[in-house]
Amino acid sequence: METQSQPDPPNAAQTHGVDVASLEKQLAAMWRETAKAEPGVTRVCLANLVVYAPDEASRAGLGELLEEIAEHTPSRVVILHADRESEFRLDAHVSSRCRESEKGRRQVCCEQVTLEAGGAALASLASAVEPLLLSDVPTFLWWKDIPHYEDKLFARLVEMSDRVVIDSAAFDHPHADLTRVARLINERADVTRLSDLNWGRLTAWRSLVAGFWDVPEYRAHLDALDSVRLEFSPPALAPEEFACQALLVAGWLASRLGWKVSGGKPAREGDTLRVALDAGGRAIELELRAAGVSHEGNLRRVTLRDAKGAAEFYAVADESGARLETCARIGAARRVGRVLAYEAKTEGQRLSRELSILARDEVYEQAVASAAALIAPLVAAGWGEIPVE
Repeated sequence: METQSQPDPPNAAQTHGVDVASLEKQLAAMWRETAKAEPGVTRVCLANLVVYAPDEASRAGLGELLEEIAEHTPSRVVILHADRESEFRLDAHVSSRCRESEKGRRQVCCEQVTLEAGGAALASLASAVEPLLLSDVPTFLWWKDIPHYEDKLFARLVEMSDRVVIDSAAFDHPHADLTRVARLINERADVTRLSDLNWGRLTAWRSLVAGFWDVPEYRAHLDALDSVRLEFSPPALAPEEFACQALLVAGWLASRLGWKVSGGKPAREGDTLRVALDAGGRAIELELRAAGVSHEGNLRRVTLRDAKGAAEFYAVADESGARLETCARIGAARRVGRVLAYEAKTEGQRLSRELSILARDEVYEQAVASAAALIAPLVAAGWGEIPVE
């Protein structure tokens, strides 16, 4: 039985099963026809991009996004439609995707192979992917799902990939899912290089907060910090848990500044939780506060205070979420620092950036490890849960 979850893009051909030689012939013929009809089209491939999209929600807008990626990073794209609950099925489709220039003429295109697998066919899906990957170019895996380390398909695709892209903003159980990511990094550090699109969304925040340490007159106060407050909008998929953005920033600060969970019992009051940290013998109070319902899952404010309350530093997002501002108060003097207005990047732009990176992101990995260390006391305080594996 053959099913079609979305219309084939233009220039599509189809074959039942996965006959790699046949697929390659179809791609070659498709390119010859395209070049004949559009002499300006160039066939270029800078990477392999494997996209795991298991359901309709994860496939929404995927075609337009891939066309945007083709403009910046022409690739051979292998899309995996996996239905774990259906009967055995393994079908393949080939197509090309081109990005139109401003004048409406197609220029650089990427080629696409779509594999539709159901039921027991998932056991051999990774074996079907491997011969489709072009040699001498890097392979990226975009896993549009929760990266469960016990998933055999995920594990096999990770081994075949130079880098794995996830998005923690889509986690439906942030505490459990971020803990799994930390364990994945720890147990498979030799083969797994992770990118998190949600971490990329925090780049401006991290830059502005780190910028406080660039001002010499602030450093003595920053060295005496005893309070950090992170305010965030609750995630839509898990409003009872902490947003991954808040956990990642908490983990980033802790890993960069050498803070550890002290072991004291967290104090919960309404939508606010306070966790005791140790900074080499100096006590730090980390306060996580759910505030507002707009911009689900997004960080809203970071506030740093010194031990005597003589200084305060903060970065805050405006209501639109498109403008960040930093401010420092030392004594009665208030000084506005940097104001950053930025246009939110599209998912295609963020993914294209990740396709240019092959090295490990050790800062991200350390932030995730520190965030995972914070999650256990949060759960112990009754905020969310970690399911038993």
